[in-house]
Amino acid sequence: MQKSQQYKIIISGGGSGIGAALAEKLSSEGHSVMICGRRVSKLQKIAENNNNVTYFPCDVSNEKEVLEFVSHVSKDHDCVDVLINCAGLFGAIGRFDKTDSMLWKQTIDINLFGTYLLSKHFLALLMRSERKRIINFSGGGAFGTFPNYSAYAVSKAAVVRFSENIAHELKDHGVNVNCIAPGFVATEIHEATLVAGENATGRDHFHLTKEKLQEGAVSMEIPVECVKFLISPDSDGLSGKTISAGFDKWNT
Repeated sequence: MQKSQQYKIIISGGGSGIGAALAEKLSSEGHSVMICGRRVSKLQKIAENNNNVTYFPCDVSNEKEVLEFVSHVSKDHDCVDVLINCAGLFGAIGRFDKTDSMLWKQTIDINLFGTYLLSKHFLALLMRSERKRIINFSGGGAFGTFPNYSAYAVSKAAVVRFSENIAHELKDHGVNVNCIAPGFVATEIHEATLVAGENATGRDHFHLTKEKLQEGAVSMEIPVECVKFLISPDSDGLSGKTISAGFDKWNT
């Protein structure tokens, strides 16, 4: 990415995990980063410790709050160059018939509906940009079954198809839409697995999670660099794709 190119970037779920890492890295390279999320203390910490980062409390599954976030951004910026939908959670864990129905729905609401809402309501600001990038995050279950994580798996598979659909719908408007499968990155989302226990998660996945968190996780640098590639002019014309950050040769 050329250093002279500085973009206005929205990141949902920017208070922790990959979203926070992206906010820190992209702001350090001179981009203007606006993060949102539900946990104000975490958002505030990221903003205080990084220049070029501002925050706005927002539940991405709540359309009223999303509209308030868009209005807030519009006051200071005439356009947005990049929207990165990072907000997500495992939510309901366990065999599908034993999960809490409202938690199962909340997982869909945040992971999928939240991606839809931000993409929908920030589109007008994106259309005013020369860059016009939407980057969504897929995850486990998008390419195969993910037993005991049905809500998460269904939502992430749907995010892939949503990304493909809107990429097609927006192709004549110069908006590039892509999806990233980051792999198993050691973030706090996996704490939900440890809390749920092996009876709910399944013994194999529970112990695999503990093992990966200790020594075998994907480096945070990999999805961060993949996002930087998708933001850069090197990815011009690439749209409607789901990229495995750790396996696909996106950087060659």
